[in-house]
Amino acid sequence: MQAVNNLLDTVREKCSIPSDNALSKKIGVTRALVSGWRVGRYPVPDERIAQLCDMAKLDGPTWVARLHVERADSRVERALWNSVLDRLSAAAAVVALVALSMPGLANAKPVQIQGFSGAEGGSMYIMLRKEASGSALTPYSRSIRST
Repeated sequence: MQAVNNLLDTVREKCSIPSDNALSKKIGVTRALVSGWRVGRYPVPDERIAQLCDMAKLDGPTWVARLHVERADSRVERALWNSVLDRLSAAAAVVALVALSMPGLANAKPVQIQGFSGAEGGSMYIMLRKEASGSALTPYSRSIRST
């Protein structure tokens, strides 16, 4: 129930929803059903988890796994969902490491194409090409003259 309560509270906070009653109206269920989710009387369907996560811009797969871990009936099922949760966490960590290892990425600014014109008023296309070794990508640009 703790994961369900955390999810519902997080959604309410992120979406500025003042009460479970208001939340139930927003997602189209009864207040009694939301109350049943909170006390563990009813499991939250995966479709509702996805809906709640979408509303609050949360990571749906992680929340699905968290709720399934909590409501698993057997040790084997709980271990399976914990494994899914661990893999999702590991994948997120890898993405974060990649992003942090590219310091220029955070400060990158898009090239302003509007107003750009070559000496002849043509267009410029920028592409990446593989080197002969097949491992490195290098910029390749070419101006195309307007006719």
